[in-house]
Amino acid sequence: MKKIIYYILTVILLLQVIIPMSDSVSAQTISELEQELAELQKERKNIDENASNAQEKIAENEKSQKEVKNKISEIDNDLATTEANIEEKQGEINSTAGEISRVEGSIAETEAEITKTEQEIDTLTEEIDELIIRIEERDALIKSRLRSIQQNGGNISYLEVLFGAQSFGDFINRITAVNKIMDSDRNIFEAQQADKEDLEAKRIEVEEKQEQLVADKEKLDHDKAELEKQQNNLVAQQQELAELQSQLSQQRQEQSELLGSLEEEYFELEDYTMSLEEERQVLADQEAVIEKLKREKEEEQRKAEQLAQEQQGQGSENNNPSTPSGGGGGNANFIWPATGRLSSGYGWRTHPVTGVRSFHGGIDIANAQGTPIKAVASGTVTRSDFSSSYGNVIYIYHPDIDKTTVYAHLHTRSVSYGQSISQGQQIGTMGTTGISTGNHLHFEVHNGGWSQGGGIDPMPFLP
Repeated sequence: MKKIIYYILTVILLLQVIIPMSDSVSAQTISELEQELAELQKERKNIDENASNAQEKIAENEKSQKEVKNKISEIDNDLATTEANIEEKQGEINSTAGEISRVEGSIAETEAEITKTEQEIDTLTEEIDELIIRIEERDALIKSRLRSIQQNGGNISYLEVLFGAQSFGDFINRITAVNKIMDSDRNIFEAQQADKEDLEAKRIEVEEKQEQLVADKEKLDHDKAELEKQQNNLVAQQQELAELQSQLSQQRQEQSELLGSLEEEYFELEDYTMSLEEERQVLADQEAVIEKLKREKEEEQRKAEQLAQEQQGQGSENNNPSTPSGGGGGNANFIWPATGRLSSGYGWRTHPVTGVRSFHGGIDIANAQGTPIKAVASGTVTRSDFSSSYGNVIYIYHPDIDKTTVYAHLHTRSVSYGQSISQGQQIGTMGTTGISTGNHLHFEVHNGGWSQGGGIDPMPFLP
């Protein structure tokens, strides 16, 4: 009897010790999961804020692109107008040059006419000189005849000549001679008068023609000077338009370069937004898996408490309490995820694709396409999808050690989201998908859940 009581007391004491231990272990594990959830939610909030900022920048970028495109459109319109004005000015310059050429031709003709007129003037001058000489000679003859007539009594001398005839025949001869003398005197007077009138007419003609030609030449010279001035103004305007065209072309070039920068920035922002969306999805998937694990732990704890209560109520020495299977702890002893050559380590390096020095957040193991990829530890798949950068990629969360591992650039994937994985289980095959230069596995280790840029050196965890 005493022995039975002893056993009962022993069981009760053991139950009192074991039940708090079980509560402590389970509570600690749930607390860690809750902390991990809180960190994931915080990180997702940060991503949401970054995504919001990126969307604002995208909106600003789109607005700037619209403004720049409008500016380019305005510049194109100004360029078209300027080019049309330049063509118009060139037409006016060509027309003015043609007019100048025409006027120069007229000037040349007028100058030739002036030269011809000057020659005519020289000829007329000679003729005038001859007329003057003839007029002077006639003047002398007329004066001599007038003096003779005056001295001899005018017409009386002619009568004396007639009455002094010796015969009728002599009388006729004398009449004829007198008539000839009188006709000669009359002709002299008439010729003298005609020469004087001709001299005056030629003098007036020459003077008028010379004056007209000089006036015409002066007008043509003035027209040519005006046309040359107009041509110079048109050339100056054309040069100003050409400078404006050059400035507008430079502005368009600058606006085009700015638009190119904005478009590049826009694509970068879009890529960044897509990257944030991808990160958001990864974190959401991880959060869902960890939330599921938390619920499982809570269920395990509830069952453990219920079992402990039942065992305590039964008080039977045959019903020994069992330790909950969901306790935390564990270790980080991984196996190698693949066989092959370590082609790139963790840390700073020159990226083989971009050629830019950047931080490598994992290790690379190179081998042939199709080489099996295995889970380094037991856990749950939080992502099995295709990424623009990682290609075919798998994320596994290991709750026992609170770590996440990443397997990237796979050729194939053989596990799905939410699937439980055991250590050493094949999850895919090696490939070169995503941004990759050859067949290899990119392997990452993260404390807790996955986070962008949060990878740690995997080598200390590998045998």
